[in-house]
Amino acid sequence: MPNLSTPIHSGVHKTACFALYRALLRQSRQVLPLEPARHFKKLTKDAFRVNSKARRREQIRIALRAGYDALGDLALKRSDIIEQLSKLSQYPEIERELCGRKEARIETSVLVKSQSGKKGLDLGRRWPYPGAKPVLDGLPPPPPGTYRRVPTLVNANHIPFLRFKKPQSPFLSYIIRKKNIEREKRIDSIQALEDQLRLVEDEDRWDQILWEHHQIAGEGNEVPWTSAVREALTNVKQVHHTNTVKRMHAAQRMFDILQEQKRLADQERLDRRDRRHQAYKARRSQRETLDDLSP
Repeated sequence: MPNLSTPIHSGVHKTACFALYRALLRQSRQVLPLEPARHFKKLTKDAFRVNSKARRREQIRIALRAGYDALGDLALKRSDIIEQLSKLSQYPEIERELCGRKEARIETSVLVKSQSGKKGLDLGRRWPYPGAKPVLDGLPPPPPGTYRRVPTLVNANHIPFLRFKKPQSPFLSYIIRKKNIEREKRIDSIQALEDQLRLVEDEDRWDQILWEHHQIAGEGNEVPWTSAVREALTNVKQVHHTNTVKRMHAAQRMFDILQEQKRLADQERLDRRDRRHQAYKARRSQRETLDDLSP
């Protein structure tokens, strides 16, 4: 059934937009100088005013993504943040980008449909962050002037992952949902094969009874009925066990990364405290020296 609800009528959507608006203004005051911060505030208000009545989901998605990208660029103290945000307040720019993405998505859907013969999937909605590296390979150091973010180890229906912030990435949600579906399919297959195994065991016993009493060879007398079912059940259980072991190793690796990040965050916090204490001692020594020199 299609989703006919409008995002602007959703309380969750309004809360997310207000939170993004406040975060942009707060971060700009902390990062940018006074005059660029005022200009950034005006651009932010214009951008939210232009897109406040947007009803098309694609336009809302592009606007929110631009806002979150601007918030991330503020955290990294990038210099081109004002130029990027100024595009958001111009509706024709968003419309052209929207049309371009629509055409690219339609071409992708047609290509998938022509290759598979089935209904094309909307592959343009699921992608990792550009240049993203696997978490298990290690986390990069934080940008200069920022604090280290310690992730949280989360168990999503027996699938471990490290969550760095909310909301989590749509690509991560897609991967978790896909792995859960595959695991449920394996569990359903194991249950179905176990039920089938009891039936074929009865067939083998019936063939044995016919052979012992009437010397009648059943259709599966040479090869037991249970052989194929047992082989399939063993293969599915082996795949299920292999994936379980992989999840265990991944969870242990994520736990080690989490402990290392906690240790580094504590060490960096102690270093910042020592630097502040040394700076305070230097200022105090300088004041005492000036007091001694004063008549």
